[in-house]
Amino acid sequence: MKFSSLDKKEGTVLLMLSKALSRSSPASEAEPEILNRNRSLIGDYLRTKTPLPTRMVSGMMSGYHMGWTDTTGAPASEAQGKFVRPALCVWACEALGGSAHDALPAAAAIEWIHNFTLVHDDIQDGDRERRGRETVWSIWGVGQGINAGDAMFAHATAQLAQSDDDASRTLRVLRVISRATLEVIEGQCQDLQLEGRLDVTPLAYLRMVRAKTGALLGTSLETGAIIGGGDDDDARLFRLAGRLLGTAFQMRDDWLGFWGDPALTGKSATSDANRHKMSYPVVAANRVMSQLQRRRLREVFESTSSEAEPRLRELLEATGGAALTSEDPQRYAQKAVAALARTRLSGESLEAFEAVADYVSTRSR
Repeated sequence: MKFSSLDKKEGTVLLMLSKALSRSSPASEAEPEILNRNRSLIGDYLRTKTPLPTRMVSGMMSGYHMGWTDTTGAPASEAQGKFVRPALCVWACEALGGSAHDALPAAAAIEWIHNFTLVHDDIQDGDRERRGRETVWSIWGVGQGINAGDAMFAHATAQLAQSDDDASRTLRVLRVISRATLEVIEGQCQDLQLEGRLDVTPLAYLRMVRAKTGALLGTSLETGAIIGGGDDDDARLFRLAGRLLGTAFQMRDDWLGFWGDPALTGKSATSDANRHKMSYPVVAANRVMSQLQRRRLREVFESTSSEAEPRLRELLEATGGAALTSEDPQRYAQKAVAALARTRLSGESLEAFEAVADYVSTRSR
């Protein structure tokens, strides 16, 4: 990568991160301190500030999806997700001088929005498993799954209403989160439109993931920066860093969709292939395929045979396999760090974010 357009600080940061990423090993990965530090705080806040009446079907489904209850509404302690987005929101606030407490309402709202999109995404993709458990729609049906997602969106609004922050700043945060939510929904629309289309370019893919995944990660950092007292430049650069991190996150997620271990990811390793998703490995492989290979790829996408998935995997392996796209998420992670290097973050805070960028782009779960 050329550093001609970057200042000296950014170039140094990218060089350091590039070396760190080249040494990272997903097999021995450890979650970064940013994501671990406030996990219990965020989880407790979500549960205590959003009492879900299990006598109501929507409450039961929401509690089940969050890992708080079983299918009957009885208390359970299951996997609750990574809390990446709310953790980044809280961290951004603290990194600019604010308190974790002030960021919690926005962080909780963002987590509810994320989960509302997951529930609806499971329906649209026909996924029957998430976080190692049956998905909401596969238990209660499609219609009730839609209702569960809608209820989670309502919880997000309710969380923001509980903020005791300055009213004008809360309104600004609401506008920022609402804008990002619309982008996420548009990104999901684009994702469905691109299914099975072999004319999808890398640029079209990037446009889709910047909206589908980048928008909410961008708003996580942006809202934290706003609540922490950041100025307009801080908010803009934090949003940019989050969008770039989101791109890295989705690229890695797509990679795990083919070569990840379902025991670690909690998701099927064949779902994307069976739905003919234009995920990043497929888009990248299609770009370097021979004419014959492209013809075979088209045949696979037009087939409804149970052999379609292994044939697609065989084509991907023939054009570079896992190695073809394994390093691309790291490049976008480096760009995210470079964006924050242009802010007034301390060196210690920037190093903490580097660890997140490393984790997001090389994770195995």
